[in-house]
Amino acid sequence: MQKVSSQQGMKFINEQKVLNLIYNKTHITRVEIAERTGLTQQTITNIVNRLIEDGLVVEGQPIVGAKGRNPIPLAINASQMYAIGIEVAIKYIKGKLINFQNQVMAELRIDETNYESSEDTFESIRKAVYELVKKAPNNSGLKGIGVSLQALVDSKNGRIIYSPGLMMKDFPLVARLKEELDLPIYIENDVNLVAIIENQKGRLVHSENSIVLKLDHGIGGAIMNQKQLFVGSSHVAGEFGHIKAFTGENRYPCICGSAGCLTTLSSASGLLRNKGLTIDEFKEKIQGGYVEEKQLLNEIAEAVGKALSNVVTFLNPDRVLLVGQVVEKLGGYILPQVIRIVNETVPESCRDVHIIHNIEPLDESILAAELVIKKFLDIPLELLSL
Repeated sequence: MQKVSSQQGMKFINEQKVLNLIYNKTHITRVEIAERTGLTQQTITNIVNRLIEDGLVVEGQPIVGAKGRNPIPLAINASQMYAIGIEVAIKYIKGKLINFQNQVMAELRIDETNYESSEDTFESIRKAVYELVKKAPNNSGLKGIGVSLQALVDSKNGRIIYSPGLMMKDFPLVARLKEELDLPIYIENDVNLVAIIENQKGRLVHSENSIVLKLDHGIGGAIMNQKQLFVGSSHVAGEFGHIKAFTGENRYPCICGSAGCLTTLSSASGLLRNKGLTIDEFKEKIQGGYVEEKQLLNEIAEAVGKALSNVVTFLNPDRVLLVGQVVEKLGGYILPQVIRIVNETVPESCRDVHIIHNIEPLDESILAAELVIKKFLDIPLELLSL
């Protein structure tokens, strides 16, 4: 962000506060904004006039019957503001163009069976982005692009640290996209993105300290501390998939170089690699009463339960959100055991944790677009110190 003076910074902070209130509070008036912000009526009038002039805010019909002059409600010009969200998964790329009312304006899907190089992956991402940029009703209304990635991501510097599935290592994705696109671009690890959006407006909105655990193609985690994402010193905090969870004959080598990691059997890729079963095939055998698969299911539930118990003990969250295709397809079988193990094995001081789960697939392209909306409305942390 460009360096700004304290006066410029305060002006921007006040505008963002007003914009946030108008976005989140339906039909709010200038008087109500002044009351909520503590700013003077004249300051609010000046800010609102600028926002209307910039096409960000529109006025509604006057509220008849109010005392004095009929107040005029305000709203974000949501139907004329757009965001693009891209989900980059190991097997596909999905994208959506939405307006600020979360209405889908356009969408696409590119199925990829194999990424051969970082440039090959980048070209697929670039293709998806350009297809959706072309479908935006107008360029001035397009407020940015969000990208969700199954990768270790340095979101602050816009680079992909590492993703073996995407064939990318230390790749400057944002810089490469910005070579051709004059738009704000944000990238985030897929699990971190779920945590960010769910804390803003979803099932974690009332949580202060939470964990998201995603059991999917691989296993990833996200840690929220006082509503702020904790990424660690090298941007890889929350890699719960490499907790040591399996021993004996089920202690399989992991792609991380170790063995017995949670991801080796509790993820879709690990199950396929080490047992030769897709999630759907595994579920069918469980439903068919196959003894070996039922025993394996029990061991997976035990491993996830113990791993989560350790995580809850160390981090003491108030909520844990479980997501991903393993939860969606096998949750009915493993979650009761996982929750029981956590409740029985964590210290009493940690037993008020609420474990919640999502059995419907998440649309991470929508979450990536919502990240753009969040960034558009946010006050940058560096300005709060002015």
